[in-house]
Amino acid sequence: MSITFINQVSGTARIPKAVLLGLFKRTQKLYKKKIREKSISVIFVSENESKKLNSKYRNKAYATNVLSFESFSNDELGDIIICPAVARKQAKDMDVGFVWWLSFLFTHGLLHLIGFDHKTKKQEIKMDDLTKKIICE
Repeated sequence: MSITFINQVSGTARIPKAVLLGLFKRTQKLYKKKIREKSISVIFVSENESKKLNSKYRNKAYATNVLSFESFSNDELGDIIICPAVARKQAKDMDVGFVWWLSFLFTHGLLHLIGFDHKTKKQEIKMDDLTKKIICE
């Protein structure tokens, strides 16, 4: 089990690697069979790159906070792409701490990689509740 951090954004605030690793371990305890000893990559991108990826893979013409891409390798869960600039704006708008919101986005992305989705309101509520449970545990 490992996390690879890739920061493609210069001048970004320090990435809370220890916090994200702790969240990964908590999620791994809850979902042992799905995560096992698989690795993930967490990639921090610019707003421009986030917009390109969101447009290419989701047909949405704006920068988004987080994207998840499942891996086809048996050793990897996949990639979580986070845009710190979008996350920072959202955290400020919601009056929550940046690290807390980054933690939420990371955990949300991780839950996507293990099979959760939020296509319905019921699924969205369940996923948000699980995310908060993992963060606050």
